[in-house]
Amino acid sequence: DLTVVDAVAHGTRVRAGDALVRLDADKLREQIADLEQDAPAAAIALELARAELANLKETTPQCLAAARRNRRVVEEDREYFEKEGRERRIRTASFNVKSAEQRLANAAEELKQLKQMYEADDLTEQTEEIILKRQEFEVEAAEFSLENLRASTERELETAIPRETENLQSQRRDQELALALAEETLPKALARKQLEVEKLARDQRKAQKRLDDLKADLAALDVRAPADGVVMYGACESGRWTTGPIVIKKLVRGGKLAPYEIFMTVVNPDRLQLKAVVPETDLGKARIGMTGETAPVALPNRKLPVRLESVDRVPLVTGGFGATLSLTPSGPADLHPGMNCKITLTDTSAANALVAPVQAVFGEGDQKHVFVRLADGKAEKRTVRTGESEGKTIEILEGLVEGDTILLSKPE
Repeated sequence: DLTVVDAVAHGTRVRAGDALVRLDADKLREQIADLEQDAPAAAIALELARAELANLKETTPQCLAAARRNRRVVEEDREYFEKEGRERRIRTASFNVKSAEQRLANAAEELKQLKQMYEADDLTEQTEEIILKRQEFEVEAAEFSLENLRASTERELETAIPRETENLQSQRRDQELALALAEETLPKALARKQLEVEKLARDQRKAQKRLDDLKADLAALDVRAPADGVVMYGACESGRWTTGPIVIKKLVRGGKLAPYEIFMTVVNPDRLQLKAVVPETDLGKARIGMTGETAPVALPNRKLPVRLESVDRVPLVTGGFGATLSLTPSGPADLHPGMNCKITLTDTSAANALVAPVQAVFGEGDQKHVFVRLADGKAEKRTVRTGESEGKTIEILEGLVEGDTILLSKPE
């Protein structure tokens, strides 16, 4: 947003480094401050992402190995249960019931024997009563244990073992799914984190470049004169200030300049050139180095010497051919860029030009030649470069010297 705060006036003489225009840079400074404030957080985010990436690179193979190990362990447990474990648990449960039945039978038999033995006595001693009560409790405990074992064995055979079969099958299925998911997602998560780190790094570089660009823009908004001279509004095109009327409306407080717009030109009034238009009819007469004089429109009686420095070979869109001339002296104090003048050139070389009869020059296009008579009377064919023709004569630029004798017709 190139909003003008103030600008030097048109025609102001300035020295190199003087401020030319002051632009409102508050929004630009705010953007720079925001980017500078965001930079540390972005740097930390990138560091964290890189740390997470390093961790993923380390843990991803380990997690895949753990998933494969869990799958293998579950499969081994299932195979063992199917081949041996289930049958062993059934046999163990049955044997435990059998053992409990045997303990109950043993306890009951022992109680029976004790009673028979003690009943043979007419009088039962107190110690014998204690032993009988203890043995009766052992029988009761064996019965209770057998009852519990039968109940638990029934649950083991009807519920626990089938449920174990289902659990192992379910665990196998879950571990297969977990392994498939790990093999599918873990490498992709690692790749995604890699892309995330690259994006964060790329974003950080972009943000840094934008910050650098904005700082460069801020520095560029400090518009100062590149050299000593006079400030002229607009751009100079072929000696005319074509955009001055447009930019003068912008170089006011609140005016807005367009990007890449030439809104001022600093010129050195002590080093002026003349820009002229050579009519197409006179193009053939214009030669580099021609001299003449110019009369400023503002000072028509004043004549200044000029020299033709260059002529464009491509016509102007408005007609004619652009030409550049130098002034001697280069810039009188009362002349200023944009003033008009009339130029008159004299071709001093034309009076001293070497010419030959047109009929003595043979050939077509750029390949021209003449026949020169030598001292022994013979004729020599010589290539020449020609210039302008004025009817009966043609200018010889190269190939002949003054005094050469040429033939008017080709020798036989």
